Amino acid sequence: MNNSLKVQIHDNESGNIVIEENEYIYSYQTEDKNNFISLTMPVRKKPYIHNKLLPIFEMHLPEGYLLSIIKKHFSKIVKTDDFGLLKIMSHSINGRLTYQNEEKKQLESLTLNDLIHPKSNNLFDELIDKFALSSALSGVQPKVLARVENRATLKLDEYIVKSWGEEYPQLALNEYYCMKVVQHANIPVSEFYLSDDDKLFIMKRFDILDTGNVLGFEDMCVLQAKQRDDKYNGSYEQIAKTIKTFTSNRKKKISLINFYKMIVINYLLQNGDAHLKNFGLLYDGYENIWLAPSYDVICTTIYINNDVPALNLLGSKKWWDKKFILKFGQESCQLTNKESNDYFNECLIAITKVVYMIEERLKYENNSQKTEVLRKLLDVIRG
Repeated sequence: MNNSLKVQIHDNESGNIVIEENEYIYSYQTEDKNNFISLTMPVRKKPYIHNKLLPIFEMHLPEGYLLSIIKKHFSKIVKTDDFGLLKIMSHSINGRLTYQNEEKKQLESLTLNDLIHPKSNNLFDELIDKFALSSALSGVQPKVLARVENRATLKLDEYIVKSWGEEYPQLALNEYYCMKVVQHANIPVSEFYLSDDDKLFIMKRFDILDTGNVLGFEDMCVLQAKQRDDKYNGSYEQIAKTIKTFTSNRKKKISLINFYKMIVINYLLQNGDAHLKNFGLLYDGYENIWLAPSYDVICTTIYINNDVPALNLLGSKKWWDKKFILKFGQESCQLTNKESNDYFNECLIAITKVVYMIEERLKYENNSQKTEVLRKLLDVIRG
């Protein structure tokens, strides 16, 4: 197996990644400073060398459910170490960063209506059959990247479709209402849906614009030069510092406001999985960088009674109350006392709106498992 890959930025040559003697080496083959592969890796003549796959490339590797499927399919044919996985998935990585690959395939597509109004009880399994081997997605939750035909524009959009296993029943329902809280708090989110049967949570990719332009995206593991196994090692203060370091001056304030509100929501909803890979930055160049929309927000204490936050806040992994979250807003997000209070209250109003939605849903819900999950979610967010 050839241990090298040619890397492109917007289909323009950027450089090569190779593995030699257990070292990963990235060398730029361009002098165009706009063809950087990561905000942390500017164009230079000296190669970047690491004893593990560089974080910007590792960000594209599948985890959990998808990883098990891909390894099952390929392990007898090729090596499925990190570089082997990157080679396998390279044909389907479709972002600002892509790989030169002769094996790029024209995949099947479906419509958004097919996802929201499934005609089959096993739609997710069918999606896995169609798209799993072309879904370069991180995260352990069962998910797949589906190509969806937009009948209005006649172009293909990409949606992340998530399901759930027995360990986390009704996770799609959980995420849908949690994301509704985020949306009502006026935090940027991509468009999202819940399938009629509540089995699928569906969210449009936010790094591909309606114009077809593709933005750069990097999660906090990449920006903090950490591997995916380190995603639970860090603090929300460090994320705020990363936002202040990288975001453009004209977008720094709104990025910090939105990040503060994300933290408020994650604490009010008791989301113990808000780790480094669940926050990131978007950009279309060095001069225009901002906080990415919110994603992957759920209530984890529904399933894990004594769950704790994924990262430290104020030096501890505990569910801090309002007083301490306000302190975080002022000390780390550069907010005034009034601003931190006002944005906190905006999140509380969002909670109230979604409590009403859930209460209305429970009036006609006759599925005992769904009822149990929704009642537990209400108990948590009522506080």
